[in-house]
Parts: sequence; structure tokens; C-alpha cells
Amino acid sequence: MNRITTGVIVSLLIVAAALAWTTNRYHGNAVKYKGQRDTATHS
Repeated sequence: MNRITTGVIVSLLIVAAALAWTTNRYHGNAVKYKGQRDTATHS
């Protein structure tokens, strides 16, 4: 039982890390896109 619990916890940590990484990546891309869009429309 202890082994199963450890496996579940490790899996959840990996999933949480992957979600945090992808969220950070796509947020950064969105901010860059917004800056480019604003520069193109307000120039």
C-alpha cells in the first residue's frame, strides 16, 4: 500500500509540474503576441 501511495504522489507531482511549465510557457507566448499586436496596431 505504501508503494502505491508513493507512486500516486510522484505521478501527481509530475503532472502538476508539467501543467505549471505549459501554463508558464503559453502565458509568455500570449504576452509576446499581445505586445506585437499592440505595436502593429498603434504604430
